[in-house]
Amino acid sequence: MKLSLILALAASVATTNAVIPVVPTDRMFQFLQEKSSLESELTTWKQSDAGQFATKHGFAPASSSRNVGAAKDEELRRFFLTKLLIEEVQATNPEAVFSIDTPFTLMTEDEFTKFVGESYQRSSGLLTDTSSAVEVLSNATTPPSTDKDWTTSGCVVGVKNQGQCGSCWAFAAVAALESAVCLAGQPLIPLSEQQVVDCDKTSHACQGGFPGDALNFIQRSGGVCTAKSYPYVSGDTGDGDTCQKSSCTPQAVTIRNVATVPESENGLLLAISSRPVAVGVAAGNPTWKQYKRGIVSSCTSNELDHAVLAVGYGSNGSSSYFKIKNSWGTQWGEAGFMRLKRGAGTGRSGTCGIIGPKSVYPQL
Repeated sequence: MKLSLILALAASVATTNAVIPVVPTDRMFQFLQEKSSLESELTTWKQSDAGQFATKHGFAPASSSRNVGAAKDEELRRFFLTKLLIEEVQATNPEAVFSIDTPFTLMTEDEFTKFVGESYQRSSGLLTDTSSAVEVLSNATTPPSTDKDWTTSGCVVGVKNQGQCGSCWAFAAVAALESAVCLAGQPLIPLSEQQVVDCDKTSHACQGGFPGDALNFIQRSGGVCTAKSYPYVSGDTGDGDTCQKSSCTPQAVTIRNVATVPESENGLLLAISSRPVAVGVAAGNPTWKQYKRGIVSSCTSNELDHAVLAVGYGSNGSSSYFKIKNSWGTQWGEAGFMRLKRGAGTGRSGTCGIIGPKSVYPQL
């Protein structure tokens, strides 16, 4: 039985209207048999960096029950179903490793999908964004021949954490701009996602947006504040705030164009060969939920619902990949990064939809 169906089978708690995941009948004996070891594993996870990160940032859902015993049993069910989910995803991704050692282990699949999907739920969306971007790269047939990893250039800010706010669009746009400014010869300075979340009225703060719109906003504004002078707080509050642009330290930036990338693997390779690129991906699925390391070759969906920064490409033996920087903290994935297999995925969209429409970057 597929986990997507398993997690859809749930019992309602009358006092809270919460939905509790139900262990399927054919797995109940296994659940009961392994309950003691599950308790030990769950305790270890809670004490781990990933577990503590989950608790601190709200990724360990509060129990729907006021009864201590029932609450403990609910956690064990969540933990057990995630382990089943890992088995399922691992079978379709032999070059990657999936683990309970991520911040999202106690989330159900539906909860995780909702968490990710809120980034675009109320926005114009990746497919119908309103940004005034121009396509400046030809759809060349010859891809770059060498590997590229911008994280070794000194022009990529470290992994950040968007927290409980659907602001991936702002993080991807700001990350692309941080790198562009550095590659233009200026110091690498972390810039303010919070200003973009609060002040870009073409987007929807923690309810979603599009990187192209964010870059257009910065272009119109003539720059963006530094992260130090306008720090990120929406990860804890889950909402935007009043625009405070006048009270921060501005970083003057002149964006000439917001450029889009041709919708092809070679087009994306060519773009990344010259700079990091903000891209859309399908991330609200089990593949991303429990990813730990390695090269992902299959996602259960190609529906774009998340934005990240493509920071390179390379190969590992016979497999070639794109490397992306996420905004879920360093406790997820390869210290906050992921590798997506090239030449894989559904149709022309690539693994997890990375070769989708409206990949963008700023031209200074």
